[in-house]
Amino acid sequence: MSDKYTVIREYNYKITIIDRNNNSLQFRDITGKDLEFLERYLGEEAKEIGFEDVITILEYISTSPDTIKKLVPKVIKELFDILIKEIFCNFMPKFKFLEVCYHLQNSSFVALDFFESQPMTKVMAMIQIHQSEVEKINKSRSQST
Repeated sequence: MSDKYTVIREYNYKITIIDRNNNSLQFRDITGKDLEFLERYLGEEAKEIGFEDVITILEYISTSPDTIKKLVPKVIKELFDILIKEIFCNFMPKFKFLEVCYHLQNSSFVALDFFESQPMTKVMAMIQIHQSEVEKINKSRSQST
């Protein structure tokens, strides 16, 4: 598929997918506010995703949703496969997201609106940084005892 499409991660948390004919579509990163919607399709209790569900999901994160239904089914599937790797890899259930927000805010929900509006790529980076810092603290504590 890499020879058929070029995937560009934009600076503004959007993904542009370009085909060999230079046609392009752009998709936004998911946010915490999207998780409840996506959970019915991608969550642990989700059933198998049907073709109409794939169209709904793509339209939901597309910057030009009217274009999606005009695509042939094969292209829709290929786009979805790309987005699974590029965007939906950062999906987490809403409850897990809330736990993460709680820990990132030192046992508080004071800035939940802020976290829910952030791209999941950014939230995942915050999680990695937070975990790394906690590990450093724990390591220095264990070395000092």
